[in-house]
Order: sequence, then structure tokens, then C-alpha cells
Amino acid sequence: MSKAIAVIDTREGLGQSLISTNLAMTLAYQLKKETGLLNTNIQSSAFFSFLMSVAPGKTMPEVLKIVNRLDSRMLKGFLARHESGVLFMDSDPEAELKHSEAELAALTALFKSSFEYSLIICGKHIDDAAVRILDECGLLLLVVSPHLLAVKEAKFIVEQLKKRHFPLEVIKVVLNMSSISGGLDAASVREHLGVEVIAEIPFDSQIVISAINEGTPPLTKYPHAPFSVALKNLGKFLIDKSLQEDGSFFRSREERAASAESDESSGKDGVSAQQGEDRASQKIALKKKIHKKLIDEFDFKSFEMDTGADKKRFEEIKKKTREIIENIIANETGLTLSREDRTKVVYELVDEVLGLGPLENLLRDDSISEIMVNGPDDIFIEKGGKITLCDSRFTSVEQLSTVIDRILAPIGRRVDESSPLVDARLQDGSRVNVIIPPLALIGPTITIRKFVTEKMGMSDLIKMGSITQNIIDFLQICVRLRKNIFISGGTGSGKTTLLNMLSSFIPDDERIVTIEDSAELSLRQRHVVTLESKPPNIEGKGDIPIRRLVINSLRMRPDRIIVGECRGGEALDMLQAMNTGHDGSMTTLHANTPKDAIQRLTTLVIMAGTELPEKAIKEQIASAMDIIVQTSRLSDGSRKIVSVTEMLGLENGELKLQDLFFFHQAGLDKDKKVVGRFQSAGKLPSFYEDIVIQGLELSKEIFKAD
Repeated sequence: MSKAIAVIDTREGLGQSLISTNLAMTLAYQLKKETGLLNTNIQSSAFFSFLMSVAPGKTMPEVLKIVNRLDSRMLKGFLARHESGVLFMDSDPEAELKHSEAELAALTALFKSSFEYSLIICGKHIDDAAVRILDECGLLLLVVSPHLLAVKEAKFIVEQLKKRHFPLEVIKVVLNMSSISGGLDAASVREHLGVEVIAEIPFDSQIVISAINEGTPPLTKYPHAPFSVALKNLGKFLIDKSLQEDGSFFRSREERAASAESDESSGKDGVSAQQGEDRASQKIALKKKIHKKLIDEFDFKSFEMDTGADKKRFEEIKKKTREIIENIIANETGLTLSREDRTKVVYELVDEVLGLGPLENLLRDDSISEIMVNGPDDIFIEKGGKITLCDSRFTSVEQLSTVIDRILAPIGRRVDESSPLVDARLQDGSRVNVIIPPLALIGPTITIRKFVTEKMGMSDLIKMGSITQNIIDFLQICVRLRKNIFISGGTGSGKTTLLNMLSSFIPDDERIVTIEDSAELSLRQRHVVTLESKPPNIEGKGDIPIRRLVINSLRMRPDRIIVGECRGGEALDMLQAMNTGHDGSMTTLHANTPKDAIQRLTTLVIMAGTELPEKAIKEQIASAMDIIVQTSRLSDGSRKIVSVTEMLGLENGELKLQDLFFFHQAGLDKDKKVVGRFQSAGKLPSFYEDIVIQGLELSKEIFKAD
């Protein structure tokens, strides 16, 4: 197995180049094999060719331009060679280095695959490019001097490595100039840095400087000097480690993770593939362990978690918590997770401790429109109109219950056995429904309809194929003429989205009152009053339902009333408002067709507790309802306006409807996508003359049958 060792500079002038050169030589001598030496530290001022008195080969900036076309044989042809068996490539501080992180990683990987041992020289800046290099290395050596300032700078690098989720077990210290008078001893350096010191290189200035001035490495000119002996012992230590532990001492994190996955699938140590835990289970076990440590070691309850009250304070808490978790993970030995997995675990744990756990990452993903939690083990998401099971899950029912409490606490709502279901919203406006046992037999259940942060416009709907410009022009005229509009459709068919868009056509000088169970509407106008219903308190009192808000809104001098959804007795009050001077109002209904919408509206009026005869109810509906816009989510997950229908009134005791536009579905293509087109029904709206009288422009051509 190839072994790559990163030698990290902690401070200029501490002997990184000298240590690396002589360590590479002692490995080559002891193994009697070629050893690779690559300098990726562009700030390095000491050159290997100078230290070994060898003519330089190609430099790193030159080779990076063609690295993706090289193999091991070609690479070695570009390297300078020392008689010891060290093949090296230096950097060039004067060259303008233009490279990608991927190219640096490719060069490091090529060096690693070309030699049994490779030493990769790195600078002290742990940026993304450095991480890509270090990912290829199984051992990270910090060259440190015993000066307190140098140790403090090394401590900063260790912290940066921990933030990048490098485990402390792969970080080791080489204490150079260890015998200097007044310097810190190895035990003190170990205590300061929290990592093992594996070598102490004595300060031997006369020998080292003499050898360098003569152009000869100290290892060959003074092989028995304390400096040389210490480096030989370090080389022997590294070789012995590789033999004793089957190379695991030098495995990169990706190799450790791959090895663990291979052991798991092959049933190593008597564990069958069926019995072994999958990677998700391993991560959950790690998270539980770290979560317990967090609780045991740190009092998070003492932190003020109210993000609304002090967002800056909350961000400070998140930063501190992340540092705590990173420290715990860095000190965990034997972990087989890759850097990506470690990073994910850190963010997930921060989300669990301070946020909404596994829901946080899903809420950050703008491509997800809905999140459905069916107990702690199953989380489904809707993306692109399709519902799939995602990899995320809760570690326990207790964690899920904690997340529910965090959702409800900021808005003053609750859920318990006496009140086991509740509607709520997140801070970003996303709609939330929670239902718990005994009503939900599978465990606590959460449904989140995500709020779209980037407001969609009618042009977006046209691009998505949900509507046509002709239909938009007609609906805009309907809003301007103060026609009462009912948006009908099934769950998730886009009713609220369309209601938001139609509301944007309302003139700015009108007073609008919106009424919802959970505030979702976001109108652009300034003169908007937003009302939200209130659930009962813990004694079961104090609730303010939608119907009461509709009645109250009539006393608020509204020009238009917008009810998020009619699903109860408020339907009667909404109809009465539309019939008594509040025309131009809008609402939504759950129904599959315009006819079903009328039947449902009739049923809702009856639910209001009135004893109105059916004829009177129909008269109310005929007078109040002008336009029904039917939305639907089709089989391929797409949402479309499938019909625009006009209410013509009562005829022989029956409500008469007239389709103006509709979507004709022709079938499915090879990708199971719906194929069809929008068509006009060939009929003019009964109020077309009103459009002309009001001086509004709408061509009759758009109503001609296709």
C-alpha cells in the first residue's frame, strides 16, 4: 500500500524543508526503494535541489498544467533524482501559480501511487486546496520548534485541521531543535497541542549549517550526529508502524472509510453482511454518542435559545456548539467516516442540538417543496412533484418530540394528549401540521408545506407550462373588474401559490384583509391587514376560528377580503360578504372539479348551522361566485390550471357553469410526462361588455375555439 505523509509548515524557518529532505533520504536508504518528495508550499524559500546539490527538474507549476495527462512513468521523467533514491519536485515561489484544487489533488495522488512512500510538503494555510492535498495523506506531520510562539501558531493549525474534520489520531508532531536552551519539552508541547510528539530532533546548528554550506545533506555527511540519528529513528518508527498495523497508520480518511465498508460487506471479525450495520446506522450511533457527551459535559439549557429575541446571540451559540462538536469528533479514535461524512455529522448535530434536527437540511434545499415525517424512522420529501423516501431520519421519538416543541414554542402553540393536533408555521412562513398519538398510531407525524422564498411570477408559471398568457390576461381583467374568484383544487395542486399571484393584480390603493389558519399569503401591496386564527389554550378556551375573523373583518372597512381556505362555516359569511359590497374577494376550496366546488360550498354553508333551504343557498352562491379556477397536480407531478369556468347563475333551479379555457391532456410521452395543450372553449364571458365599458383591453380572439 502506498503511503503519503504530509509535512506541514507551522512557521517560516523551523526546518520544514531540511527535515523533509533528510527524512525522505532515510526512508529511501532503509527501504532501498525510491521515495517521492513533492513541495506544494509555494511560499517555501528553500529548494530541495539546493539542499541535495542536484540539478532541479520540472517544478510543480510547470507539471500542474499537464498533470491530467501523466502516468507514474511519465511523472518520474520530470523529477530530479538524488543518489539516495529520493525523486523530488520543488515549487517555484517566483512562478505565477494558476491551478485548480482538483489538479493539486491529482498531482498528490499521482505521487502517492508512484512510490511506496511519499512526503508532501504543505504550507500552513489550511484552505480548500490544502484539504484536497491532505485528503490523500494518511499521516500529517507538524514541524514545530519548542518556542512558545511557534507552539501557539501550531495550535492554530491544529484547530484549523479540526474544523476541517481531520481526526487528531492522524496528526503528529516532529519537535525540531528540541535541545534548545529554555525551550518547551515534548510533554509540554503535547499538552498544548493535544497531539502526540513522535520525534525530537536535537538542535545541532554547527553540523547542519556546515553540511548545507558544503552542499551535502547532514544525513550523509554526519550520519552519526544526534540530528541524523534522530531522523533515522523517525524513519524506522514510521516503517515499523506500517508493518505492525498493516499500513492503517498511514491510511487516508477515505481509505479508512473504504476499508471499514469493505470489512462490513465481507463479514470481517465474524460479522455477516446482513448483521453488520449500514453506514447510516454507524452515523446514528456516533451521533448518539456525541450527543450524550454534549449533554454530560455542557449545559446547553443555560443558553438562551430564542432566535427571534437575539439572532446574534443565537449565532454565537451555534458557533460555540460547532466548535465543541468538532473537538469531540477530532478526539474520537477509530472512526471510519470520510471527511464528507464527518462534516455532515457536525452540521446534523448542530441542527439537533439547536435546530430542527434532520429537517434543517431538507428545509435548506430549495428543490424540496414538501416534507412528510411519519414517525422517527421515515421522512418523505416531495421534489419535482414526486414523493420519495429520503435517507434522513430521527434517532428517537424523543428527538422528534423535541423538534415539534421547537416548532410550536415560538408561536405560542402546543400539542399534547389533550390537544393532539395543531397547525403552525415556521419562521420562514412554511405551513406545518402536527398530529401525535393517540391519533397518529405510527408516532408523531409532521407535514411541512415549504414556503417559497423566491416569489414566483406568472411568467414562471408560463415557463413551467402551468398556464398561458391568454389565461393570465383574462384573470387579471377579472381582478380589475372586482370579480369574486374561487380557486379550487386538490392538496398540493398550487391553490395558495395561484391565490398569491392573483392577489398581485389588486390595485395598490385598496385595503385588503387576509384571513388564514396559518399565515402563508405574502402580498406585495402595503395596505394589507393579515389575520390568523387562534387555537384554544391549555384549558380549551380562547380559540378564535376563521369564521369569527371573517365576521370581524367586515367591521375593518375592507375593499377586498381574501380567505386562505374555506373549509367550514366561514363559507356562509364569505358568501354574504361578497354579496354585500365586498366584491373582488378571493378564496380557495378543496375540490376536484368546478361542479364539486359548488357542491362542497353548499355543504360548507349547511355546516354553518343555518336552516337555509337549498334554493336560498344556491342563490347566494350564484350571486357571489363569478369565476372558478380549477388547479390540478397531474400524474407526472406537474401542476396546471386545468380549467377556468364562469358562473352564469341559476337556470331552472340549477347553477349553470360555462368553461372559458381548459387543458386538454393528449397522453404521456416516453418519459411519462404529460402531453397536452391549453384550449379556449369558444365562448365569450357574459361580462365581456363590462370589460369594454371599463376601457380595459382584452381581445375577443383569445376566446375563439382552437
